[in-house]
Amino acid sequence: MKVLLFVAFVLAIFVTQGEAGWLRDFGKKIERVGQHTRDATLQVIDIAQKAANVAETFKG
Repeated sequence: MKVLLFVAFVLAIFVTQGEAGWLRDFGKKIERVGQHTRDATLQVIDIAQKAANVAETFKG
């Protein structure tokens, strides 16, 4: 009986570590998407500000 409990305990540890690895990878992908979204937003804001400056210059 003790051997069975030990084997179950070891299997539980390995399964938990496997799930944590999968969850960590998923979290990294979400973080990367967030970083790309942030960078794209900053670029769009920069371009919009430059376009507004050009429009203001032509207005006089």
